Amino acid sequence: MKKAIKFTSLLILTLLITIYSCSDDDAVIINIENLEVTIDENPTIGQIIGTIQSDSNGALTFSIDTQTPSGALSIDANTGELTVVDASLFDFETNPTITAIVSAVEASNTATVTVNLNNLEVTLQDLAVSIDENPTAGQVLGTIVSNGTGTLNYSLMSQTPNGALSIDANSGELTVADATLFDFETNPIITASVSDGEATNAATVTINLANVLEVTIQEFDESIDENPSNGQVIGTITSDAVGNPNFSIVSQTPAGAMAINSSTGELTVADASLFDHEINQFVDAVIAADDAMNLTDFELEIDNVNEIGDFNYGGVIFWVNATGDEGLVCTITDQSFGTTWSEGTNLVTGANGTATGTGEANTNLIVSNHLSGTYAAWLCAAHNENGYSDWFLPSQDELNELYLNRATVNTTLIANGGTEVSAAYWTSTEANLNEAWYQTFTNGSQFSITKTLSLKVRAVRAWTDF
Repeated sequence: MKKAIKFTSLLILTLLITIYSCSDDDAVIINIENLEVTIDENPTIGQIIGTIQSDSNGALTFSIDTQTPSGALSIDANTGELTVVDASLFDFETNPTITAIVSAVEASNTATVTVNLNNLEVTLQDLAVSIDENPTAGQVLGTIVSNGTGTLNYSLMSQTPNGALSIDANSGELTVADATLFDFETNPIITASVSDGEATNAATVTINLANVLEVTIQEFDESIDENPSNGQVIGTITSDAVGNPNFSIVSQTPAGAMAINSSTGELTVADASLFDHEINQFVDAVIAADDAMNLTDFELEIDNVNEIGDFNYGGVIFWVNATGDEGLVCTITDQSFGTTWSEGTNLVTGANGTATGTGEANTNLIVSNHLSGTYAAWLCAAHNENGYSDWFLPSQDELNELYLNRATVNTTLIANGGTEVSAAYWTSTEANLNEAWYQTFTNGSQFSITKTLSLKVRAVRAWTDF
């Protein structure tokens, strides 16, 4: 009997162990899945993000273990549906990605939730570049970058200095508008503010200019009177180089006109004969300096100086005063090849001035006594040439100046379609009742002779340059 009871107990124990062993081996393991979604920033409160999935058909109890940032999400404990709790946290600029760890009581694992936000706000990036000064107009400086899509409309809201930059409305490409403003000595930094019409911000543009060694012209009067002397100082070329800039003349027209001091940049006259206004009105030169990025084009104007032989003031200059601002010119042709000094009856006119500057007064006295006619003084006083009507018969000294400079004057007379001064001419100087002075251009002698003799006449006029 005892043996039977013992056997039965052993059988029941074995059966229980078998049952429990089978239960452990057949237990179901539940897993929940990770969730990754992408949504636009700035959603509404309660917006559904997604649902945590599991491999179980049974009911699960979900909860959020952690989330970053805190308070962004909530989960339905029964369905695993995730929704927006705090919409302000779904801001791309602050939290481009929101994460969470979700668990379920019945599950053996946790699920990672990743919410990626799309940026819906258009922003512009600032632009800062460095370039050498003195760019070319149209040179590309850089491009404004936007995170926006679609058609953009860039514009310059402001810029300093004004007018320096331009921008392509579609591409945002910035270019040089006024190259003269990109001067390191004047504007070492150029700034601007750019908008595209949609962006929440304006882009700041900063253009830093690098100083480039330059050859410049020191301020001075860029003109010189003709006929200077060799070695005469013209002016000074400068450079912003440190140390000896080693100036040089790359080219000049006419060649050899100027010289430059390589250390100081001082320009001087090298060949004075080339500084003749009648031949060269300008001297052009290109100046360089070591390490300089640019060349300087230099133009020097040669000013005309009134000199004997110039065709000016209605005729040909044959006398100039010491200061060069007053003088006398003669007509390009004779007013008569032979006429008398007086008209009709000889009179004492009082025209006895001999010096330079007395011919006009002499002529007026003669005309006031003899009135109109065909005599020497009247032919001069009535003459009109090249817009001038104040011609007169020259005095002794005035006519002698014409004789002394006849070679130079005759060259200009012929060049301008005139006739040379030659033979014998009346002066306006009266000797006495019956005689007046004349001068021969054969040897320059002056004689008094009867007023009724027939001699040549050449009118002159006075000019001033002030």
